[in-house]
Formats: sequence, structure tokens, C-alpha cells
Amino acid sequence: MALDASIVEVPKPPAGRLPFLRLLARLVSNPVASWGEDFYDEPIVVYRDFGLETVFVTDPELTQQILLGDSDAFTKSPLYDNVLGRAGGKGLLIAEGEDWRWQRRIAAPLFRAEAILSYAPAFAASCEPVLASWRKAQPGSLQIIGKDMTNAAMQALQDTILGADLGEQERKMVSEAGTAFLSSTWKIAYASLKLPSWTPHPGSNTMRRAGDNLREVAGRVLANRRQGRGDGADLLARLVAARDQGSGAKMSDSLIIDNVVTFLMVGQETTAQALTWALYVLALFPEWQDKVRDEVRRVMGAGPLGASQLEQLGLLEAVFMEAMRLYPPAPSLMRITRRPIKLGGVELASGATVVIPIYVVHRHRLLWSDPLRFDSSRFAPEARVSRHRCAYMPFSTGPRSCIGGAFSMLETKAMLATFLAKARFELPEGEVPVPLARITLRPKQGLKLKVTMLH
Repeated sequence: MALDASIVEVPKPPAGRLPFLRLLARLVSNPVASWGEDFYDEPIVVYRDFGLETVFVTDPELTQQILLGDSDAFTKSPLYDNVLGRAGGKGLLIAEGEDWRWQRRIAAPLFRAEAILSYAPAFAASCEPVLASWRKAQPGSLQIIGKDMTNAAMQALQDTILGADLGEQERKMVSEAGTAFLSSTWKIAYASLKLPSWTPHPGSNTMRRAGDNLREVAGRVLANRRQGRGDGADLLARLVAARDQGSGAKMSDSLIIDNVVTFLMVGQETTAQALTWALYVLALFPEWQDKVRDEVRRVMGAGPLGASQLEQLGLLEAVFMEAMRLYPPAPSLMRITRRPIKLGGVELASGATVVIPIYVVHRHRLLWSDPLRFDSSRFAPEARVSRHRCAYMPFSTGPRSCIGGAFSMLETKAMLATFLAKARFELPEGEVPVPLARITLRPKQGLKLKVTMLH
């Protein structure tokens, strides 16, 4: 298989423009199957039906206008309030205006790359329970990769963010809550249709219970932290101790719980899905897997992975970034216009829904040469410098970009390196995962790979 081999595009984009109601139905079922061929060729796609304006934006300049230039003209509410509000309260992901700026000032220093490099050994160690389970299996046996990556991501979250061991029941509650919130598109569809947030939908009661469970777990973890348990090196301890440099104010316990819930839901899920898709791509293209493994073993030597080694894994980083181009862990962003605004020559009224389908942007034919080809050279330093910042956005961009982007990048690199150093991954015959877009991008029927431990 050639190093520049291409992926199979599934599901295939609809050939023509879908009518709005069919588009909406497919958005609920799987947005990847709703974005037609014109989405991959045009800078902006506009729907005006039933008194609603819905705009899909793929042009980097227009995206920059939304996220940076005229960001005050767009809001996340009520979209993100409806999806995460019950569990996430008014944490960083949902807060707006001065409330958001104040939280960001307090939390941002905790997530700088230089502040989290010390977690590299913990990231690598979090893979050990999964590796131990693979060692007990027969070489080449099928493993459910999504489940394994979720377990590894949960371990990393416990060790570096919470500084606390969750019990089996608590881990189950967190996992089920993440699935309930991040796998449903009904709330987004209802918000797009301007329906009240209380409108019932399939899974609404499950989401309500899941939100309560998440807040209960977060509250218990914070209470333990307040009692002085843990070594104080985890992100939660640092968040509790953080102060606003200007006023000296600290976050209330309620607000800390809001943000811990966000870390529990989004942090674990995005890491697990990014690792799952990266391992799929490396199993699909074994020559790339061998090249990356050679680099990892050369850099790591016989010792454990540390911060200095992590920074030397240039090929692994480029390969991982290319995997996230094809399979971005967060497949879309949404905003609502606060006021009338012109976007790419299109006049939008206040209350219009604006969607940035990152999955489409990363495969757009005007932005990427042969976009279905897997090619890590797209992320060589010179290529990255010349690319528009809004053509590649696995963690969004601008002031509302993911605060944990640097954290997630270091985490997933360390974990991916650890898995590749210890195991080989092969694709079973006929295994073609279908991307399913929810809040995160996941394989629709999961992913199974043949795993063989290496000596």
C-alpha cells in the first residue's frame, strides 16, 4: 500500500442540494450524511425555509470573520445552553461576555503548554491498564478500540485533571453521561428550529439524569479536594487555588463544578475519539504506522516517555494532525447571529443559525489538494505557516478556541506514542468505520482492530 494512499469516503455526500426538511432529518441522524457535494465546493451554502435562515460556512476568511473579526455579532446561546446547560451550568464552554472573559483569565495560565509538559509521564502511564488487558489476549485478537481509548482517556483525566481515583460506579456515570450529552443532536436541531429548550425529545430524560449524575460526581471530587486530599499537582487543585490577577477573586465552588463537568464530558470524549481515529488511520496505512513507530522507539529508547522526548516526535505530530484533518474530534461549530450582518455578500438577519462544518472544511476541495489522500507533509512546518488559520481547526480558533487544545495535543501525542511503542494495530477484513457526527465524531458502529503486543 502506497504511503499516499487515500481513505474511502463514507458516507458519500448527497449529489444534489437536499431540501431543508430532508437536510434537517439527516442532521439529526448523521450530519456527515447531510453535507452535500456543493458543501465541499462552495464557500457558503444558504438555506432560507419556513422563516428560518441556516448558513453553512466553509470559507476560511468568512470563518475568521465569525470567530475573530465580528465575533461580538455571534453567540453560542441558546445552542450550547440547550445541549450542555443543565450539566455545564455557566462554565467556560457556555459562558458569554464578561463572565466568560473573567473565567478565561483565571484558567488560561493553567493550560499553557509549558505548564502541562510535566504531565507527559502521567499521560503515558494512563495507557498501562489498557496495555495490560491487551497483553492477556491472544496476539492479533480483536479489540474494541473506542472502549479501550475511553478507558485510557478516563485514566488520564483522573490522574492529571482530577487528581482523584473515581470508583467503578462513578466512572460508569461519567461515561454514560458523556454518551447521553455528546451523542444527541436533538437539542441542536430544536434550537435551530427555535423550539423552546423544554421541548421533549428522544433521550431527554436520560440527559436530565446524566446531568445530575455528572454534577454529583464533580461535587464529590471537589469536596475531597477541599479536604486536602491529593498532591495538589492536578489541574483541579490549581484551579481551586487560581486567582484573577486583577481583582484577586477566585471561582466559586459552583463555577468550579461547572468547569469540572465540562472537563469530564468533553475532555475525555474528544481525547478518546481522536485516538480511536488515529489508530484506525495507522492500521489502514501500515507503512505510516511503521514509520511513526520507528521514530517513537528511536526517541524514547528504553526509558519511559518524558516531556523532552515528546517534543522530538515531529513525524508522529504531523501524522496525528493529518488524522485529525480527516476525522476532526469536534466535527462542527455553531453560532446564532446577535444582529443583522453581511457574511460573504449574504445578508443575515438577527437569529440566523450559522454552522461551520469543520469536517467539510478539512476536506474542502478549494482548500486541500486531493483532500482524501492521507499525507503528513501537509503539516510540515513550512506548510503549516502558509495555511490560513481557519482552514484547519481541530480545536477551533480565535478567542473562543478550546482552552484545553494544547493540553489535548500533548495528551494524545503521549498516549499515541505509548500505544505505538508497545503494540501493532491491523485492520480486520471489511472494517470500514462510518463517521458519525455528534458533538464529537465517532465511528458509527465502533471500531475493532487486531492488536498484537510487541517485545
